[in-house]
Order: sequence, then C-alpha cells, then structure tokens
Amino acid sequence: MRLRVILIALTAAVPFIAGAQSVNEIKNSADYIYGEGFGETVAEADNDALRSLISKISVSVESDFSQVEEEVVSIEGMNATSKVNSVMQTYSQATLQNTERIITKNAPNAEVFRYVKRSDVNKIFESRKKVLTDWLESAAKAESKGKLDNALRLYYWGYCLLQSLPNSNDMVDAAGKTLVTVIPEHINEILEDIRFYKTNEDGNFVELQVMYNGNPVTSLEFTFFDGMGWSNRVTATDGRSVIEMRPGASHNNIRIACEYKYENQTHVDKNIEPLAGLIRAKNFPKASMTVQADAPMMAMSSNTATTTHAISQTVIAEVDDSPVSAFESAPEYSTLTLLDATQAKPYNDVMDKITAAIKQGKYDSVKDQFTTDGLDMFTKLVNYGKGRIIGTPKLEYMALGKEVVCRSLPIRFSFSNNNRQFVENITFTFNEDKKIDCLAFGLDEKASYDILHHPAWDEYARKILIEFLENYKTAYSLKRWDYLNQVFDDNAVIIVGKVVEKPTTNTEKLNEYTNNRFVTQTRLSKETYMQNLKRCFDSNEFINIRFAENDIYKAGRGGEIYGIQIKQDYYSSNYGDTGYLWLMVDLNDPKQPVIKVRIWNPERDENFHGLASF
Repeated sequence: MRLRVILIALTAAVPFIAGAQSVNEIKNSADYIYGEGFGETVAEADNDALRSLISKISVSVESDFSQVEEEVVSIEGMNATSKVNSVMQTYSQATLQNTERIITKNAPNAEVFRYVKRSDVNKIFESRKKVLTDWLESAAKAESKGKLDNALRLYYWGYCLLQSLPNSNDMVDAAGKTLVTVIPEHINEILEDIRFYKTNEDGNFVELQVMYNGNPVTSLEFTFFDGMGWSNRVTATDGRSVIEMRPGASHNNIRIACEYKYENQTHVDKNIEPLAGLIRAKNFPKASMTVQADAPMMAMSSNTATTTHAISQTVIAEVDDSPVSAFESAPEYSTLTLLDATQAKPYNDVMDKITAAIKQGKYDSVKDQFTTDGLDMFTKLVNYGKGRIIGTPKLEYMALGKEVVCRSLPIRFSFSNNNRQFVENITFTFNEDKKIDCLAFGLDEKASYDILHHPAWDEYARKILIEFLENYKTAYSLKRWDYLNQVFDDNAVIIVGKVVEKPTTNTEKLNEYTNNRFVTQTRLSKETYMQNLKRCFDSNEFINIRFAENDIYKAGRGGEIYGIQIKQDYYSSNYGDTGYLWLMVDLNDPKQPVIKVRIWNPERDENFHGLASF
C-alpha cells in the first residue's frame, strides 16, 4: 500500500516538472510573450495570467494603436500605454484562443503560465475584424430596406469596434476608403436624409410621418423634447409614429433626436459590451432635427411599389420536384382575393366599432364581434400596454379561403414601468360567420414584401407563411402560452442558445463560431421549454419581437414544409438580444401549423440553404 501511494505522488508530479522545463524555455526565447498568474483556484490564477499576458501584448502593439489617445475615454493618470492596455483587456478569454496555458501548480495556491507566439499576436484581432465586417454588411442591408434603427446601431457600434483594433487608420472598405472616415460619413448621410412631418394633432398627441430618402422608414427609434424634457425612446414603423407632448407645450418645431448609440443595448453583444464605457462617444449633430409641417404624400420605394395587400393574382408554379401542394387539393385554400368596397362593407362596419371601442376604452361594447379565442386575444391586446391608434387607418380586406383578413390597424404601445414604445400594425382575421377569430402583430411591409414576391411558391402559400410568422411573434408578445404549446410538435427539436465568455464544463453543447465567440446551445424537451417560457411570461411586463432578413426555403418533399431563418430582435422588460431563429414548420394544414425544429443562433448560418432543403 505504501509503495502505491508513492507511485501516485510521483506520477502527479511529472506534469509540473515537464511544465517547469517548458516554461523556462519559453521565458528564455524571444519568440514568445508570456504572463504568470497566481490565485487560490486554477481559474483565478488563469485570469491573473491572462491579465499579465495582455499587459505585455499591449506594450508590443502600442505603436499600432495610433488613434487610442483620441478615442479612449481619459481617466486621470492614464497615458498611451495604459489606454492600449485598457483596450486589450476588452479581449476576453474566449477571444484569446490561440494562447497556450500551463498549470505549474494546482490549487490551493495555484499558479498558471500563459504564453503566445509573437508571430500569432495578430490572430487575436482577426475575430474582431470579422465581426466588424459582418456588422458593416448588415448595416448596409438594413439601410437599403429602410431599417434605420439597425443600420445606425451597427454603423455606430462598428465605429467603436474599429477603435479597438490596431492600425485602424489603415483599414479600408471595398472601394479603398478608410473606415475611420467612411463609417461616420455613412451615419451622417443617413441622418441628413431623415425627415419628420406632422400629420395630425389630437389634444396632447401629435401624429408623425417619418421619411427616409422620400420613402417611409421601415423602422427608426428617436426621442423628442416634450416641452419640459426629453422623452423615452419612441419607435417609428412603416413611416408612422405618434408622440405625446406635455399639456400646454407648443406643437410647432418639435425637436427630435434620432437614436444611434443604443448604449442600453450593448449588453446583448459581448463584442461591444466591454467597449461601451471605454471608447469615447462620437456625437453626430445631424441626429438632431425638427418636425416639419405639411407632410408629403406617402410614397413607396421602387422595391416596395406593391404593398403588403396589393398582391399579384398570378400563381407561379413550383420549381422543384416536391409533391402537389396540399393547398392545391383543397378548394377552400385556393383563392386569395382583395375585396372591393361593397364586399368589404360588413367587415369594415365591424372594424369601425373596434376602432371606436379602442379610442374610447369601451372594450366590452364589442365583445359580440369576437369568437372565444378572438376575444381572449383582443383582451390581451388592449392590456398589452397603453395603446393609441395612429392617424386615420386605411384598412384593406383580403379573402383568404373561407376567411377574410383585415390589414392593418396601426397602434402605438407604451408601458408604465419601461422606457420603450412600440408601433405595431394589427391584423384581424374574420371567420365564416364574420366574427373576429384571430389578431396578430403584422410583419413590416419590407418583410412582407420579401415573402409575397418569392418566385418559387404559389400565392396562397406565401400568405400562409406571413400569417404563421405574424401569429408566432404575436404569441410571445401577448403571452399566448396555450397557442405555443399547441404549435410545437411534441417531439420538436428545440435548441436555445446564449453567448458566454468562456467554455463551460457542464452538459451544454459548446460551439465556436467564426468570430471566435462561444455559444452554449442546449437542447430542451418541449415540456422543459414550455415551463421556462411560462416563467418568462410571468416575470416580464412586456415582450416584443421584431423580425427582419427572411431566408425561407421550401422542402423538397413533404408538401408545405418550410425552413425559415429569420433575424429576431427580442425585447422584454428585463432582457434583450439579437440573433437568428431557424424554424422548420409544417404548414400542410394552415389552421394547425406544426413547428418541428426551433434553433436560436447568434449569427446567420450561411449554410442555411443546404440545411433547409433537407
């Protein structure tokens, strides 16, 4: 027994002897940069070693950070070296994956040695360069679709990220222009082409039309001076918004400040979060403007000349070898018709009552216009937040099989315990008895356009896809737990994800993405997911989901089965994030959609087309 103990002790000591030899070789070599750390635990010692290593890397790259004196927030006693070190400290352990570690002594009183080849130092910055490139590409796409909130946020965050890279003055875009110049120019160009117009006044409320390059903005966030102070952030959607002024305040020349920094959202992205308080804020005076009178006629850009409800009547044949569409074999699912004024009158009469009830707060007066499910959704809608109808709605009615869909009633929602406001376009679905059976927060016009003009699906399939996505996102906002419990298949593949700072050692599956961020992806059973969702609903005053950048493919088999990848901006009263949802949904029965797969990723999956073709 005594001999066995001695053997174990000698075996345990071997790594440290070998490690010590290797440490000495590294210390005596000019090819490496190293740091030593000490702590009660290995984790504490490792963090200490990383701090030491980063400090030494900072010295080696200091001359490459020419902008650091101007761009980093000054603190008393800070010089160029300490500023570079502060920037380098924003690179987390997850980012420094090309560094090596040797545990020279285990806990207690652990000692860790971290080192990196001098020739590999530049690799530390590659992941952040990739993130910057991705952000600028996404910002340009968002700008082209009028999603100015996303465009301004990503351009501004990209500018901050740029300052954390060495030789930032030398980085150029595809045209060879330096990014330190180009990014601010892009932001200014967007801001100078935004216009706010007053369209109506109702007491303290002022309705606005918000335009960009002569077209309605798809989405934009701003604040305004209400006569005594600056408001909470307000959202403009599809060119419309409404603001509430203080009693007695003038409604002329209202001052507006467009949001572009999004400082309260930096926690949703680990790339920008550590830089938020470090990089000096850059101000853009053009973000300030005044509301003008005499709004022009609402115009649509060339790629949205056909709106959500003005759909082509041409049915385009499928281009793949999938079986006959389930819709084609069902006569009740074969029509999609825009109603004329005479046909729409009975539905419009109901909607007149609904809008009056919302404006007057007399919700009980319209109970008989709903089915049981419809009334439940309407009740949740009017309790979602303080709602106000914007302007004089121009509703249009579409026959969808045996149902009629009314689009779109614009309502602004505000919340007593939160500083966010949302504008949602509400859709109402009437059943055969002309009772409202379903309400949903509509997709914005750009997202709807992308789906409605897809060349490979029949027209009805495109409308069902929009209906599904609208119902799906509305279910989270109105906390329709029963609906979501029904729509998820009992054996659905449900994978939730989150970005983490360092690898975990639990049972979560760990994936490394191309920007070297680490993401834990946990597969949940439907039962567990629904239990977690119920707790989420109970703990939040509100939930709001915004969709953008649709990628949708039809399965090569199985009829009406679709793979959907869609960018999701998720907001709640205590949390927010941005990522991509991957859904596989069976729409063969359009009244009972079934989600087979639901996966959240922090980044867009470039292989989605292949995955979705299954």
